[in-house]
Amino acid sequence: MTEPHADTRTVLGRHRTPASDLDDLAAGRVTPGAARRIWAVERSRRLLMLRAVTDLARRRVPAGPLPPDSAMDLLLRVDRVRPDIVAELLEHPGTGVWAVRTLERLNSAERLPAPVPPLWAEVGYLHCLAAAGALRSGIGGTIRLPVHDTLVTLPTLGRVRLPRTPPPGPPALVTLRVPAPGTGPALLLTGDRPLALPADLRRPRGPWEPLHRIAWSPRPQDPPFTLEDADPYRGFRAGPTATAAPALTGPETRGWHLLLRAAGDLLHTRHPRAAGMLAETLRVLVPLPTAPRFRTASASYNEAVGSALLSLPRTAQDLAVTLVHEARHSVLNGLLHQLALIEGEEPLLYAPWRGDPRPLSGLLHGAYAFAGVADFWRVERHALRERAAELAHFEFAVWRTAVSETLAVLLTAPGLTDVGRLFVTRLTAEAATWDQEPVPARPAALARAELADLRAVWRVRHLRPDPALADALAAARRGGADPRTAPTVRSLTRPDPGAVVPDPRGELRRLLLADPDALDRQARAAGSAVGPGAPVAADLLLLRGAAAEAVDAYRTLLAEHPEAVSAWAGLGLALRETGVRTASAALLERPEVVRALHARTAPGGDPVETADWVGRTPRAPEQV
Repeated sequence: MTEPHADTRTVLGRHRTPASDLDDLAAGRVTPGAARRIWAVERSRRLLMLRAVTDLARRRVPAGPLPPDSAMDLLLRVDRVRPDIVAELLEHPGTGVWAVRTLERLNSAERLPAPVPPLWAEVGYLHCLAAAGALRSGIGGTIRLPVHDTLVTLPTLGRVRLPRTPPPGPPALVTLRVPAPGTGPALLLTGDRPLALPADLRRPRGPWEPLHRIAWSPRPQDPPFTLEDADPYRGFRAGPTATAAPALTGPETRGWHLLLRAAGDLLHTRHPRAAGMLAETLRVLVPLPTAPRFRTASASYNEAVGSALLSLPRTAQDLAVTLVHEARHSVLNGLLHQLALIEGEEPLLYAPWRGDPRPLSGLLHGAYAFAGVADFWRVERHALRERAAELAHFEFAVWRTAVSETLAVLLTAPGLTDVGRLFVTRLTAEAATWDQEPVPARPAALARAELADLRAVWRVRHLRPDPALADALAAARRGGADPRTAPTVRSLTRPDPGAVVPDPRGELRRLLLADPDALDRQARAAGSAVGPGAPVAADLLLLRGAAAEAVDAYRTLLAEHPEAVSAWAGLGLALRETGVRTASAALLERPEVVRALHARTAPGGDPVETADWVGRTPRAPEQV
């Protein structure tokens, strides 16, 4: 059991956010007062959603086997004796995910096909919340619960895995009997024989699979993280994950434990402000499958404040920086539930950390999260040595600039509210203190290449020159016009929904710094692959310093595969390394225009000649 909150009330009330919270949060500092306000707002939001679910379900599923009123009555009984437990159930990230999803279903006339559970069973998660509250508070009684596959979920506690394969058809029901304190074990009545739950629900026994709680911090007062592998709403990406997924194995849990402790020690030693943010705001970690090196997978959701999905990376540094990144997303989601920072229509814009165009809210989220990433590497690079230090210098240089450029876009955007502009201004002032910090030449040069690469690839993927203006430009070139008098071409954002695979060159740059022998092995194994995400021979030549050979390789590749989006940017980078300024500038700053003109005037020809011609044309005012 966790200790009761110092100020826990599950009643609704007015919430106020002092201006000092904006200063503190912009600096990455979450004070105890700010944390209390974040969680108080989340409890109020979720209590309102529970009431809405109950009211709508009463009308939509009145004859269902799990009436929501009985669950709410039990929760109210728990609240009278242990309001801290009800507060934790409201703060549980799965509660927010479930409530939003269930309200969407209750407000929709659409019937979702199997394997989506029927509406009454999804509403029944409210019974699971009430049952968990009864078990934790010792309030006796009985309550019916839905069974998904073979699983009965008890949020914040764990789950029961029933021993039998369920028959086909709708979800089954079981009854939980919670005894009065000291009168015996809780029993799950399954129809044939009762299953007794252990007295200590923190330990596995029989069909009971408790949640894993890991003390990540060296400070005993910091709450542990929950490794969530039981709740059906832990994933929040595509509805309930209520399949009979295996629990984490012992070795998997130990792997998380060891790396989380190492990350916690690192954060408290060198990043105490970030460690404090984690302790105040991050509660639940949802393990994802192992991801490739340098591509740790992680995600957050605005209605799951306090939760993060993430894969277990290789090093304590990578885990620590991922936790910082996701904690900042949770903090900003909590702040956005208190204050409107953005209003009106949101245009789609470039974000250096994403392969797709993002709305203004996405830019704000990314800028805040990656400010934490940049600050982490700013400090961490001085504690590392040799290759690890070079990689950390690179990460700092990349994200320092990416955040600075994005904040400049945000400050000129009309969609920020007055409070939003104040928050971004304070975040900008915090980030500006990093500008003069030196970075060694080699990682700094690779960081500049990375930033130019990311933007150029994004432009080729998601910008399209105005067709009429592109046709006029093509006519001018075919007619032998002086490019200095050619018409300007405006580019428009036309998102490519299929452009989701990350470009391989960012991974290769990190490999070059961290493990050059591995890069050499890739170079020896590289063929002429041009599929999504495949490092081609030209990329490896570029990264190994053979720029002239890379130019020839990109030329050959584009002659055969002009659709190879990444190759246009790669050619620009290789040309820049060889000192060809005009063509390289066109390919890095206006690659979509070069590509469109090449397709109209010289398909199969030399893309460098096209780029050189575009580089000498007037440039239209920037639109993105």
